[in-house]
Amino acid sequence: MNEPDIMPVFPAAAPDFAVKQERQFQPHDAVFALLALPLGVFFTRCCLFQSDGFAATVFFLVLLGGAAVYVRRSGERAGAVQRLIFAVLCGFSAVFSLTANPLVRTLCAVFLFCGVLWWIQAVCGGVRFVTRWFAFDLLSAVIVQPLKSLGAAPEVLARTGKASDSVSKLRTVLLALLTTVPLTWIVASLLASADEGVSDLLAGLGALLTDDVWTLVIQLVIGIPVGFWLFGALYAGFLRREAGFPDDDAHAERCAGLRSLPNLGLLAGITPICLLYLTYVISQTGYFLSAFAGRLPGDMIYSEYARRGFFELCAIAVINLFVLLIVNSCAKGGRTRALSVYVIMLCGFTLFIIATALAKMLLYIRAYGLTQLRVYTAWFMVLLGIVFFVLILRQLRVKFPTAAVLTAAFLAMFGLLCFSRPDALIADYNIRRYEQGTLHELDVKMLCALSDDAYAVMAKHTDTIAAAGQYDYFERKCSSRLSEYRAHPDRQHDLSALLLTLRAAD
Repeated sequence: MNEPDIMPVFPAAAPDFAVKQERQFQPHDAVFALLALPLGVFFTRCCLFQSDGFAATVFFLVLLGGAAVYVRRSGERAGAVQRLIFAVLCGFSAVFSLTANPLVRTLCAVFLFCGVLWWIQAVCGGVRFVTRWFAFDLLSAVIVQPLKSLGAAPEVLARTGKASDSVSKLRTVLLALLTTVPLTWIVASLLASADEGVSDLLAGLGALLTDDVWTLVIQLVIGIPVGFWLFGALYAGFLRREAGFPDDDAHAERCAGLRSLPNLGLLAGITPICLLYLTYVISQTGYFLSAFAGRLPGDMIYSEYARRGFFELCAIAVINLFVLLIVNSCAKGGRTRALSVYVIMLCGFTLFIIATALAKMLLYIRAYGLTQLRVYTAWFMVLLGIVFFVLILRQLRVKFPTAAVLTAAFLAMFGLLCFSRPDALIADYNIRRYEQGTLHELDVKMLCALSDDAYAVMAKHTDTIAAAGQYDYFERKCSSRLSEYRAHPDRQHDLSALLLTLRAAD
């Protein structure tokens, strides 16, 4: 009896995860990778090393234009909403030329980088405005995906160099020049030792070039990785077209591990906070409502009343926001009616606190005028108020795209902050209040500590500053600013600096 043949069964070969998948490039990728390098150096020079507002505007316009061309060359077409977003981003690029406020410029640069990278991903991924899980998708578009594609630029350039005889010859010439640098240095030293005229010539040339060369080297060291990152962001958009955005189920599954807190425990944890807020509001009603009535409680002065508890109230509003995020993200049983009631109560108390803090701040501004801290804090509290109001609507089962509404509200508020030119607004408000007699003291020293936006306004009201007895101080500070322009011409390349220079010339 023949035994049946038994074939040995071997396990299937495990996939080799160590083998890196080869990137697929488009014909135009090499051109954009090459252009991204000088663009990264240009950004480093005009935005990090110099405060050149006009150059920063040009940089972001070029970045936006390059992104649009790359997306078009990749076969994607922007829809009507995406074209509107593109126009908004182009408008925000003018902020660098309109204001000299360093904080506003920094925030606008971060906003534009995030906006450009999101626009690329949105067009390639087929998203009209923002996704439902916008926070996660934006983080991926700005940081995760560009970092994954950081090596795309050197890889495509290396492939192009191997395939092109011209690039290969250029690489040979550059390598030869770098190799002969030590020999050239030895010859120059010998010539300098042999002849005094050559020595003086080389010494003068070295003094002229040393600072610029080292500055250029540093800019190249920083700018080239920035260029790699910029091209990585473009290439990540091309990959987004192939992979698409994660759907709601994928995001929900990713966040499922966070939903580990039982609803009963969350309700028990929030109850003491709500009771504390209720007791606090009832016990301090007269104290708080005096802010809305425009009068002071007891024998307090304005500064004591406005400062007392203001920043504590701001901190409470921010803490409540984090509490709500934890409740919405970690509730194991999902959103129940009881949990929604508690969230509405917490949002309502926070809105009352925000309104009280703003009323106190307005009372303080009416007495002492504007400062940067007062403007920024009031702006942030209004933004928080919008967020909590939207959260209340969501708990009331009002159906609307929450991420889109909050993003649109942020765009409107951020545009208000940038294009209002806060320093110019502060100077104009305080000076006009002083001229009208409703502000008893004009703090010129505080205004002179602001950016050129404030100086451009003060230069139009020199008679008022003289009447306040502080014209000599302003003149010294203004002369110092003009001296900085002569020493650093890049600092006068914005609207306020030009206006100040023209008024000084008159």
